[in-house]
Amino acid sequence: MNLNKKLFAKVITAAALLGTLASPASATTFITDINGSYAKDAIQELVDKGIINGRGDGRFDPTGHIQRQDFAIILAKSLGLDVNNAPAAATFSDVPQGHYSFAAVEAAVQAGLIHGYGNHQFGNGDSLSRQDMAVIFTRALGVDVSGKGSILTFTDKDDISSYAKDAVAAAVELGLIQGNTDGSFSPLQSADRQSVALVASKFIRNIEEQRHSQQPPTTPPDGNTPPSPNESSASITPETKTPTTGSSNNGSSGGSGSGSGGSGSERDTTAPIVNILSETPVFIGSSLIATSNETGYLYLIPRGYPSSGRAELEVLVAEGLAKKVQVTTANTPTPIETDQLEAGIYNVFAVDRAGNLSRASSDIELKRPLSLTLAPGASFVLNPAYVYDESIVTIVDDSMIEDNDPYTDRNINSFFQVQREEEALSLQYNPQEGRFHVLEEGAKVGYILISSESELIEAQETERGVQILLKAGADEATTASLKLTLFENEAEVSSTILPVILDAAPPTVTDSVYSDGVITITASEPLVWYDSFEINISHVPVNSSGSSYDLMPFEHFTPSIHNGNVVIILKDEAFRYYHPLQPGDQFEITLYGIGDYARNMIGDEVLIVEIP
Repeated sequence: MNLNKKLFAKVITAAALLGTLASPASATTFITDINGSYAKDAIQELVDKGIINGRGDGRFDPTGHIQRQDFAIILAKSLGLDVNNAPAAATFSDVPQGHYSFAAVEAAVQAGLIHGYGNHQFGNGDSLSRQDMAVIFTRALGVDVSGKGSILTFTDKDDISSYAKDAVAAAVELGLIQGNTDGSFSPLQSADRQSVALVASKFIRNIEEQRHSQQPPTTPPDGNTPPSPNESSASITPETKTPTTGSSNNGSSGGSGSGSGGSGSERDTTAPIVNILSETPVFIGSSLIATSNETGYLYLIPRGYPSSGRAELEVLVAEGLAKKVQVTTANTPTPIETDQLEAGIYNVFAVDRAGNLSRASSDIELKRPLSLTLAPGASFVLNPAYVYDESIVTIVDDSMIEDNDPYTDRNINSFFQVQREEEALSLQYNPQEGRFHVLEEGAKVGYILISSESELIEAQETERGVQILLKAGADEATTASLKLTLFENEAEVSSTILPVILDAAPPTVTDSVYSDGVITITASEPLVWYDSFEINISHVPVNSSGSSYDLMPFEHFTPSIHNGNVVIILKDEAFRYYHPLQPGDQFEITLYGIGDYARNMIGDEVLIVEIP
């Protein structure tokens, strides 16, 4: 394909400038939302060269539309156009001085690459169509596109504007652009950001190929003509660029373009070897220990995520899905932090200073450790009136709690909860070991030990559970506590202190109310009932002058304990028997066998509850 001679000099000069863009001085920027893009490699390449930018926060928005003024900036950077000598007066009224794309648009105009819509309108803010992208890129290449339109075979070729037909055909022939899978081209469809990046990458490669194919012989500094192929060239050393230490060495070394990477030195292409020293599973929050046989970096990556190159690993790190640590000494145990990672299967990769990527390590499982959470306000109440072997209190599991004495049998689950992530795990007492096993999906994953933190309280393992024994001398002034220690994989992962309160005072009723057929009685501390509990209720009509009333049959109401309160629900029979209940009516209630967890009973005084 012939080049337009007028533009050829510009193209060759621009290609020479691309060498400076290939190795940006700043650190590589990794884009986090291009993993699913067909143009991922091209996008990252142009970002690395400083030709395109993301939208901020590591995002590129690959499927977003490219606007004409942003395309002008990409074109100016790709060609290395002079953006420092913009004219005093703006060519287009919609791209005035001070606009962020002003210098790039004017540079493209001066290079003869952009013409605008006419009437001094550039189309600022308009999306760039696919056919216009082909026109501008082929114009920038200086390609003679005359007559190329006749070779178009797209099913919608007739929809391509007459001014763009030849350029589209030339762009396809050059491999810059291609049609859709259904055989169409969609000329008026807006070009998205990923397609522009792909075409721009191919465009730059095309320029570089043209530069090399058209480059004239070089005259040595001494003015002599270079030796012919038959003459000795031992004294002539081609100029090369020595690669910077620690560069990723992605195959573009600058210099002569031979790919040697430096003057006589061979590129390191040997992948490092990674070894895992930690045993699986590793608990999140602790360190995973690994080694690499070369200096560079270690990456802890969730299995199944893209990991074929360092750029993909960096994206995962930027997204918070992976961890990275520098290896400063080869074959030295290096800790990789695991905090803030999700639970799952991971692999470790090593990347050496030359950018070579190791194979994935063996699988490592990251798990969140078990957690031990004390129930809000939880305390363990004992009555100092019951010393040592009288009414011994035993901490038991769910299987032992039904219909038992609420003082002597305490459910371990009422004091705290063991969790993994958000899932509560079950506890089961093991009499052979004298400890509570933590079960996850039916399998033991840990255990809890209960011990006393006071000389006047003893924790003793038995067949049913752990007995808590009060010793002589204990009274309400005694300060005591129980320690609960959680183990996983035979290692302590958590512990908490459960306060022990010695209580010999009976609870007092603080409130008793009626509402919609329900009577609620609240006391100064949570209430429970014991085997001998009894509730007597009498109805006192508002206009009654008598002093003795019939007791309400037990079948007319349903008593329960809810959240430490006595709740009495009147059944339909009660309303039929006492019809009509009306404001001012009262219920006289007496409680027996109901008290606190220390077995201190409520007094037998009569409670008066009035219907509002």
